[in-house]
Amino acid sequence: MTRLRLLAYSSLLVLVASDIACNPPTAEICDITRRSCQESIYQHLLSLRGDGFGPFDELPPVTIITEDEFRQHLLQDEAETNPSGDPNPFDKALDLLHFTDSKAGGGAGSSTIDDQATHVYAFYDPVRKAVTIVSHPTRTADDPSTPVISLAHELVHFLQDRQLDLRWEDAEDSDSYLAYDAIIEGDATFYELLFANDLLHLKYDQTDIASLVQRILSYNYAHFEENGTPLFAAMLLVYPLGGIYEANLYQGGGNAAVRHGYAKAPRRTVGLLLGSDGKAPPVGPGVQNQAPAVCSLPINGDTAGADQFGALLLYTFLRGWNVDHDVAYATARTWTGDFLRVQASPDLATTAVAWRIEVSTPPPASVVEALRATGELSVTTAANSLTIEVSDPPTGLVWEPASNCR
Repeated sequence: MTRLRLLAYSSLLVLVASDIACNPPTAEICDITRRSCQESIYQHLLSLRGDGFGPFDELPPVTIITEDEFRQHLLQDEAETNPSGDPNPFDKALDLLHFTDSKAGGGAGSSTIDDQATHVYAFYDPVRKAVTIVSHPTRTADDPSTPVISLAHELVHFLQDRQLDLRWEDAEDSDSYLAYDAIIEGDATFYELLFANDLLHLKYDQTDIASLVQRILSYNYAHFEENGTPLFAAMLLVYPLGGIYEANLYQGGGNAAVRHGYAKAPRRTVGLLLGSDGKAPPVGPGVQNQAPAVCSLPINGDTAGADQFGALLLYTFLRGWNVDHDVAYATARTWTGDFLRVQASPDLATTAVAWRIEVSTPPPASVVEALRATGELSVTTAANSLTIEVSDPPTGLVWEPASNCR
């Protein structure tokens, strides 16, 4: 799970700690490339998680690679994802919606191979059941607790994998995947913060870590432009959103409640968007009508497809189009279902995207105005829906009900 959050959250943790900790850290901060350090971190995690893990459990296999070796690993993964090198219609669709366009989401924090190679300290591979540590011997600027806390997070994934199969690939769509990922990463984030609480002497009671996770989440909302593109922001936000879910479980029943919580975890990201009362909105019935289509383009086949993005991606999408947090969050909480349709011509010269979003209350006028502001998106509204259409080239296409396409 080689995510840039390894740097982002550890740095933010130090930021939060700076105005709370009254004394310098007294717990051991050590060199994570040394076996004794790895064992010390692992044993501390075992004591924190408790409930069925013996004190003599052994570490998973640990491999240490250099930053350059990690960069080559990332390049190989990228090449294997798209061996032909051909443009992907879905990538184009994300760009047209500004999910991956720096014009909408602020490109400074975008995930790049160089960023990951430079900033990731460790990752867990659920296929190999092993942890890889990335050695950065020339880096001296980071807080020394950063790599220690990062390794703790990845070791939690190993402990999770003893109960769950982290190779889960049964997601119906992007929304269900993000909801699942939030619970996995939220669990690791929660115990990472318990570990950091001890390491940095943050003086939080274990049952009140939820307040620390909430501060992290609030920071990300307030500094949304630092999260990279809207797509990357959604992948980043699953950590504190899931962390709050897990922290609330822990407050109610400790370690056992966290582990049992997987069975009743939200299956949709709207279930993670808590209101001021601490409750999530009810999950709606799902999309009732498909998005429109361009009948002159393939509606099935290699250059066409569909997805459901969900409430979290709706939130980051709106933020990327300059809708403020309060309005974007409130709108996302009204999500009941969506249907994203992508179509491209066989030569990939034309791409058309239609996204029908169904909501429990009419979308605010300010949202519609923001989406129409640049003239790039065609936006239509109804009492309980918002439909967005965009294409490249931007003219000459006719949208109609998909049932008309034969």
